[in-house]
Amino acid sequence: MTDPASVLSLLATLGVTVWIFQDRLGYDGLVYYVPFTVAVLLISLGADYNVFVVGRIWEEARRRPLRDAIAVAASQASRAITVAGVALATSFALLALIPLQQFREVAVAMAAGIIIDAVIARSLLVPALVALFGRAGMWPGRNAHAAGSSRVPRRDRASALRAGTGEPVADVEPARGAQSAG
Repeated sequence: MTDPASVLSLLATLGVTVWIFQDRLGYDGLVYYVPFTVAVLLISLGADYNVFVVGRIWEEARRRPLRDAIAVAASQASRAITVAGVALATSFALLALIPLQQFREVAVAMAAGIIIDAVIARSLLVPALVALFGRAGMWPGRNAHAAGSSRVPRRDRASALRAGTGEPVADVEPARGAQSAG
């Protein structure tokens, strides 16, 4: 399933691309496969960037309230995503140097799409959606449980049981350097 930020980013990109090539440069239309190519690449890239933003928010949400976690994590992740986005957009823009209409269209669409996705969708829209929907917006993640919660995520239950006894392991970790009684 595609996230709403990726879909909005893709639609904005296609709109900007059509506006540039049809309205400004006077082309008859985009080459038929350019929107499909750009869609596949931008949706994939958006999913990758979401891992950075939302993963960082989940990590911070373990230690602090969600709103504070968003403020800290989104600013840190957004810097990295913006720098990566500018570098990748520049690389795609260089395709416009090839004197073929298809390459120029893909180059402009990808450069515009990556900038829109990195700067607007991932830096502003995704943190806003997480803040709007709260912990429900972090589904299906199980790592987003409240700090200090006694609930153990399902995937950690098996590792929280002693081998063969079925008893939970104590919540307190042994001091460093302490050896187990074995």
